[in-house]
Parts: sequence; structure tokens; C-alpha cells
Amino acid sequence: MIGGTDLKICLIAEGCYPYIVGGVSSWVQQLIRNFPEHEYVLYTIMPDSSKKGKFLYNLPANVSGTKEIFLNDVSLKSEKGSGKIPKATITAKWEIDEIRRLMMSNLDQWNMIFDFFQRSDHMIRNFLLGSDFYDIISEVYRKQYADTRFVDFVWTMRSMYMTLFHVLNNPPPKADLYHSVSTGYAGIAGAMAKHLYGGRLLITEHGIYSREREEEIITAAWVQKSFKKLWIEYFKSLSLGAYRAADRLIALFDTNRRIQIELGADPMQCEVISNGVNVEGFSNLPGKTDAESQYLNVGAVIRVTPIKDIKTMLYAFDIVKRQVPNAHFYLIGPTDEAPEYFQECQSLAQELNIGDLQFTGRVNVKEYIGRMDVMVLTSISEGQPLALMEAMAAGVPCVSTNVGSCKELFNGKQGDSLGLAGLLAPIMDYEQIAEHIVKILTTPDLKKILGETGRKRMIQFYSEQRFAEAYRRLYDELDPTKEGKTPWPV
Repeated sequence: MIGGTDLKICLIAEGCYPYIVGGVSSWVQQLIRNFPEHEYVLYTIMPDSSKKGKFLYNLPANVSGTKEIFLNDVSLKSEKGSGKIPKATITAKWEIDEIRRLMMSNLDQWNMIFDFFQRSDHMIRNFLLGSDFYDIISEVYRKQYADTRFVDFVWTMRSMYMTLFHVLNNPPPKADLYHSVSTGYAGIAGAMAKHLYGGRLLITEHGIYSREREEEIITAAWVQKSFKKLWIEYFKSLSLGAYRAADRLIALFDTNRRIQIELGADPMQCEVISNGVNVEGFSNLPGKTDAESQYLNVGAVIRVTPIKDIKTMLYAFDIVKRQVPNAHFYLIGPTDEAPEYFQECQSLAQELNIGDLQFTGRVNVKEYIGRMDVMVLTSISEGQPLALMEAMAAGVPCVSTNVGSCKELFNGKQGDSLGLAGLLAPIMDYEQIAEHIVKILTTPDLKKILGETGRKRMIQFYSEQRFAEAYRRLYDELDPTKEGKTPWPV
């Protein structure tokens, strides 16, 4: 531990912090900074080792180290170039039974799997190319996938479990508390660390991981149609394993808590803690310059990626521009996460001939938000978007697709009688989105009411102070040293 700190917390993040700028990464940075008394060590999981060491956030002083895991860092190729099939690596029938249950997405208890991959003789290549694995997947194939090509099934299973086994071969560092920022690989890594070393497991699920993966797989070209269900069930099993291991499971809003319970989480371990925003930090932001005073500015703080559905936004902007000629459009955020998609969006903007549109790239959003007349979000999936919350904290009215907790943010949750703070539209309905934008731009009284109500809602229900107090209570409740326990086995 760092001298004078209370807890050593291993924060486990998948596909986000500190490599990707976005809402979840900003949330992680905010969390760590709010608890300088605790020592954090990061365990990060990313798909591609090209990201190694390329942090886009300055790590706070209370982060003592980082263990980076890259899912493409494992290969089935032999270092010696040998073409021999490895010998069997499983000696006990009960081990075979548990591996079979894992691969049939019917595993009740992951602890044996965790122990299995800590044994030095179980190299990933040896297992995935060995006779034990072949025998197990042959049985799974006969029972569930006999109508597909066997060779395709074998390589699908190998590619699927190679990444999972790589994580299981590389457990997180020892800590008092493991805080996973999702289920999936991050949740399973936290469950493994809890089993191996003791401590407690806290999971904050920003979106419903298994549902998000399902949405991606259904439309993914890289997954054969015959195996889409296989991949969907695989990710569901990872999430369920994490749910069952968690000492506390946090959702950002009530609807997601109910979904977690439907998917197998223990209601007694489930809790809602909303995101928090530093409202004062979004007060008195720079407004329009004199040169901009004649324009109506429409902004969106986004990552240019397919899940944000920028193309729907551009179609909406095209309609707005024809009805409000003095409208200017700003897409505020990084464009390098999905380069091909960014090119497609640029081409669409040119095809539509949308005038006065700018992709800003990575910038300080506070230099833009105060200059906007309305902020827009067109995502097809969200948790509780900080981009909208920060806009509302700044008193800027918003338009959004009805995803995640956006309805709650705009209409209020139980006990909130403040009124309407934004306008919602169905996913991909660019005409309705455009209509809402035009309505706000051309109705000054509505714009003023929505902006004021949004700011009041952030102050009353979504402040950073409320957020920090909730996690301080959780950390205190889950502190294993307060029960006279050692943080981990000696």
C-alpha cells in the first residue's frame, strides 16, 4: 500500500480506461480522484496490444501500478515450430466435467476453472490443441451444433476460449477490494482474484454487458450466422459468473437493476448508484463569441463510433439545416477510434452537403458546451451518458434517443417533480430528432425552461458529492480489514 492509505483497490477495466476517451473512462478517472486516501492498482483488458502504454489519461497520484492484458497476445503457434499435437492435460474426470459445463454455457461454479488455469502445466496452446479439448468440444458439437461444419465449430471454440483462457492465465494483482467496471472479462477477472486471494468484489455495470454484446453479435459480419447464438450464450455465461461472485452489483439506474436480476443477479446484492457530475465545474462556461452570436449552435459530445450512430445524427442535421439556415453543427470528440466509420461519416456529410459542420477531434469539451444552443445524442445503446449530464449541468437543453437512462434524466425519476429537461426520440428516427432540435432552436422559452430544469436536476439528484458519498459507503462496507480479516491469504 501507499503510505497512509486505507485500502488497496484493484480497479478492473475492459475496453476503456485509460486508453479510450469516453463516458466510462471519465467515470473511472473521477472515481479514483475522489478517493486519494485509497491506493489503486489498474488491471486493464484491451483487444489489441497496439494500445500498450498509450494512455490518454494522466493517472492520478494514488494509482500505484498497471497490469495490461491484451487479448491478441496469445497464439496457438508453437514457439519451436513443432506441429505435434500436445498430449492430454486433464487428469481428473471432474475437471473434464467442469470444462464441458463451461463450454456448454452451463457452469454453476467457476472456482475449479480458476484453479485449473493457475497450474503451470496448463499452457493455453497445449490445452486448446490437445486431445482433452478436442474430446470435450466434439461432445458439445454432437449435442448442440451437429448441423454445422465441424471444422468451423472447432476454430470458433478455439478463438472464443483462447481469449478467456488468456485472462485466466493472468490474474489481477492482490488487493483488499476488486472493483470491476463491467461484467464480461473484467467481471470474471475480478471473480477469479476474489477466489484466489480473498478480498471482496464490487461490480459497477454501466450498461448491461451481455445485452450490448448480443446487439453487436447480431449485426456482426465476422460471426457466422450458425454461431451467433453460441457467442451470445458465451458472453451471457461470463456475465452470470461475475454476477454470482459479486459482493455488490451496482447499476446506474432502476431499469438496469431490474434487468440484472432478470439475468440471474441476487437482488440482495444489487443497488443503484447514479453517475455524478461536478455541477460547479460546468457553471459559467465560455459562451458564444461575438462572431457566433448570429448563429444557432448544435453540438454533440461523442466518440465517432457506430454505437453512437453518427449517421442518424447527420441525417437529422441535414433536415435542421434546411429549416434553420443559420444553424452550425459541432461533433465534439475523438475521431480515431473507428477510422473506417469516421470516413463513412465524412463521406455522408459531403453527400448530404451539410454546411457549417465541424468534426472537432479531441478537445476540451468545456470550451464548447457553453457555446451550444442544444446538445444531441443519437446512440443506439447507452448506460447513463455523462455527455448529456454535463450539458444539463451547464444549463444546455438536450435531445436524445430513448436509450439507457435518458428518459429518467429528462423526465425525472421517482421523487423528482422538477419537470421536463429534454426531448426524446426513438432510435434511428432522424426526422423526430430533427423536429425536436428545430423546436428548441426556434422556441426561446422552451429552450430556457429545459436548460434550467436540467441544471436543477443535476444539482439535486446527480451531483458528484452524492456519487462520492455512495461509493465511500460501499468501500467502507466492503473493507475486509474491518471484520478482523486479513486482506488476502498469507
